[in-house]
Amino acid sequence: MSWKLSAILSGHQGDVKAAIAPTDSMIVSVSRDKSVRTWKRQSSNSFTEDKVFLGHTHYVNSVAFIGASEANPNGLIVTGGSDKMINIWNPEDASAPIYTLVGHTDNVCSLFADADGHIVSGSWDKTAKIWRNWQCVYTLEGHTQAIWGVLELEHEVIVTASADKTIAMWKDGKKIKTITGHEDCVRSLALLPGVGFVSCGNDGAVIVWSNNGDPVQALDGHTSFVYSLATLPTGEIFSSGEDRTVRVWEHGTCTQTIIHPCVSVWCVATLPNGDIISGGSDGFVRVFTRNVERVANAETLKAYDEENAAASIPSNQVGDIKKDDLPGPEALEQPGRKDQDVKMVRVGNVVEAHTWSNVEQSWSKIGEVVDAIGQHRKQLHDGIEYDHVFDIDVGEGVPALKLPFNCTENPYTAAQTFLTKHDLPQAYLDQVADFITKNARAVSQGDASTMGDPLTGGSRYTPGQSATSSASMGSYNPWGNDAPKAQPAVKRLIPQSTNVPFKDANLPAIQKKILQLNTELVASGVALDNDELVQLESLFKFLKSPPKQPEPQPEYLALLLKMFNIWPETSRFPALDLLRLLALYSKSPAETPKLLSNLLTASRTQETCLMLVARLVVNFCETDVGRDAAMKEITTVLEFMEDDSIWQSTNKNLKLAVATVYMSYSTLLLKRQDDDALAIQYVGAINKILEKERDQQVQYRLLVALGNLIFAHESAKESAAIFGVRGMIQNTVLSRPISEKISTSGVANEILNLL
Repeated sequence: MSWKLSAILSGHQGDVKAAIAPTDSMIVSVSRDKSVRTWKRQSSNSFTEDKVFLGHTHYVNSVAFIGASEANPNGLIVTGGSDKMINIWNPEDASAPIYTLVGHTDNVCSLFADADGHIVSGSWDKTAKIWRNWQCVYTLEGHTQAIWGVLELEHEVIVTASADKTIAMWKDGKKIKTITGHEDCVRSLALLPGVGFVSCGNDGAVIVWSNNGDPVQALDGHTSFVYSLATLPTGEIFSSGEDRTVRVWEHGTCTQTIIHPCVSVWCVATLPNGDIISGGSDGFVRVFTRNVERVANAETLKAYDEENAAASIPSNQVGDIKKDDLPGPEALEQPGRKDQDVKMVRVGNVVEAHTWSNVEQSWSKIGEVVDAIGQHRKQLHDGIEYDHVFDIDVGEGVPALKLPFNCTENPYTAAQTFLTKHDLPQAYLDQVADFITKNARAVSQGDASTMGDPLTGGSRYTPGQSATSSASMGSYNPWGNDAPKAQPAVKRLIPQSTNVPFKDANLPAIQKKILQLNTELVASGVALDNDELVQLESLFKFLKSPPKQPEPQPEYLALLLKMFNIWPETSRFPALDLLRLLALYSKSPAETPKLLSNLLTASRTQETCLMLVARLVVNFCETDVGRDAAMKEITTVLEFMEDDSIWQSTNKNLKLAVATVYMSYSTLLLKRQDDDALAIQYVGAINKILEKERDQQVQYRLLVALGNLIFAHESAKESAAIFGVRGMIQNTVLSRPISEKISTSGVANEILNLL
């Protein structure tokens, strides 16, 4: 059996940088949100958050575990972070660390703990330290850049991996060997039983080494930085990286590629039972299994597949693409050449990437290929990775200065550090910070800035100019001219009057799923008969070549409603998936009284079905007859959408669909000035949701809805003051790292101006 999703652990508010599983029932994860969290197993495919440890004052980047002993029967959690500290925790007491190890002078980015309780730590300060009985007994010095990975290979033999592109072996605190082979930063190390160890790095390589440090095998497959490694006693190797994947290696061959709906898969680890866990830049910990009893339910699997399919794939991860030479969707009718085969197809003006599964015997969409410029891509500066490294011109004939920046930093802090380091005038603080704000993209899946990055093809920035290309500024003195510069026209985001329908669908996959379910339902007597199967085939042909204007199609509607009403709850979702497509091209769904209300009532316990009904509501708003029907049921629909269970869910697709419902209704209310009471209720509901919601795509659509209402309705503006919308935006939305579309130059700022 191939690896499948088992569980999704939601709770972190930032990137999950490292995770471990000391037992089958406990997972420990650490994050850029400064927290350490433990998770306890509740069932074969679910975990709940147990404790949150808040002793670090900055990002937590590394974690290890010391097994149970007489002195510490619960074992000990070891964590390190950007505050330069190593904290030791009792897993059952989150109040405070029982020990804090002080000695590193920069970020502690890697940890290893052995069965005797000895700890090895690696840091950006270019040293590794060995700790025994909570005291540093050795400081390993010799690397010229940050130490990203540490490992105890055997008793007293330590291996370190560095940004200086080398691996070093140490014994009794002294270097005994330097290993070369990587062409870029070496990021992580893992023991490989019976062989030696494995390394990975920014060169995309995974290399197997013997215990003596001799190369054994190179594993080629990743298309970007490889961040983390894990192994099983079986000899299987797992690697994760910047290409959205965890890759499974057996006998030197990649046997499976597990796609993730986030830019960076920072870490991968194994459970004692043979399952694996990953942590990503989207803040989720995910568990994968090949044990059929621990696989997630069909609803969760479908939601996960859809989230992957909705992601963007930078073109630099798939190589050069000539769009005009690509085949159309019909190419997906042919099977793949091998498991995990990737095929690009052109759908209109969009390039889609699909992967083949030998197990499922089908293609699955894994995302849309977009230009790599402006996408999340790490840059090195002094051996440390940053989201950006800008070139700053300070004068004619003077070499450009490097300004490193991570999108999670405060732009003013980074600007001040830059000015102080290079002894530059304090008067330029605002100008440098403004440049960073305008040019640094938010690190979020599929949300890339359109501003050019100076290091990847754009012009250099010179402080004092606007964020436009310096080539257009002529011979401008960057440090001596305070004259205001013309600013480019800015496209306003509020009001937004266009709907964003859900049109994408993998029709062959839906058809295959329905036929599979229908076969399984024959014994229960609710399966479609031959005539209905012929009608179903006709429906798929209709959806593949729909009419330009909606037509009545009552026979298709009746077929889908029959499937929805008589099939078991867990088998309804394909019917709804087809129904939300039918609503775009047929008048019949919108002409059915209370269709939306009835479907919502019947779907409230099934997240996937509720998500698809939300998409159906959005698609109603795409046609004239649908808009009228949607407005007739707006009160009932919005009552469902306010349900706390939706906004507490970890299902991003569900929340995005519901946020789009709010946005769609707001576009309709732009033209209905007499619906003041509804607009007031609407503002209160959105404000309540935004106080807690963290996903930026969901935030953006909710903010557009809020802005539309405030723009069009004076009563909505007044109620926004009563609900405290200004404070919510300033204290909740703008207080965290966000994309430019939302930030002080985006929709949030436009709403504040309206208020």
